[in-house]
Amino acid sequence: MFKALSDPVRLEILHSIAKKRGCVRLIGENVGKKQPNISQHLRVLRLAGIVEARRNGREICYCISNPKVLQLIKLAREVGKNDRPRA
Repeated sequence: MFKALSDPVRLEILHSIAKKRGCVRLIGENVGKKQPNISQHLRVLRLAGIVEARRNGREICYCISNPKVLQLIKLAREVGKNDRPRA
């Protein structure tokens, strides 16, 4: 799970779908990446159990499978900000 969360693009994707469930096209627009790239990242997140996919007509929509993942990301950001070396 941590390896899947280590990529900045994946974190952007999670931030995007945390606000609102979305399909690959919409997530790509929000993140500023092309659909094939987004699909690859979503596959990694899905295999890690972080997101789940649901078919909505012709599109597949993604949402975060466990809200605790969002808490983990938020906590990691806070710890990272507080533990930065001071010059």
